[in-house]
Amino acid sequence: MIKIKEYFLLFNSSLILLIIGFLVGEETFDINVHDTYYVIANCHLYWLFSSLLFIIFIFYFLLNIIKIELNRIISKIHIFGTIISIILLIFPYSLFDNPKEFPLYDSFEYINIVLTVSFLVLLFLQLLFIINIFVSLIKKIKSHRASRLHK
Repeated sequence: MIKIKEYFLLFNSSLILLIIGFLVGEETFDINVHDTYYVIANCHLYWLFSSLLFIIFIFYFLLNIIKIELNRIISKIHIFGTIISIILLIFPYSLFDNPKEFPLYDSFEYINIVLTVSFLVLLFLQLLFIINIFVSLIKKIKSHRASRLHK
C-alpha cells in the first residue's frame, strides 16, 4: 500500500483552485477599507490562493527531500487549517446578498467577521509553519551534533 503524504492535498487543492479560477465568470470581490472600495476579480483571487498553496506544497516537498522531519501534528493542523481558511476566504458570498438592493456595510457584518477571522487564522497558521520548520531544523542540528560526539 502506497502512503500518500498529507502535503499532496495542498497540491491537489492548488490545482482545483487554478481550474476554478479559469472557470469563474465576471464576478468581483469588493473590499471596503475606510472610504475606498477595492474591487478584485474572483479569478485573480483564486489564482493568488492557488499559487500560495503550491508554494507551501513546494516547501513541504523540499523539506521531505532533504530529510527534515516536521512535527506531524502541527503539519496536519497547518495543512488542513490553511485549506479550510482559504475556502472560507473565497466562498461565494454573493449568494447571501440581494443583488437588487445597494449593499450597506451593516448587511455584511457577519461576512466581514468571517473574512477577518479566516484571514487571521491563515496568517497564524503560516507563522506556525515557520516555527515548525525552525524547531525541526534545531532538532536536526542537535541530533547531528550528538551523533558526532558519540563517534
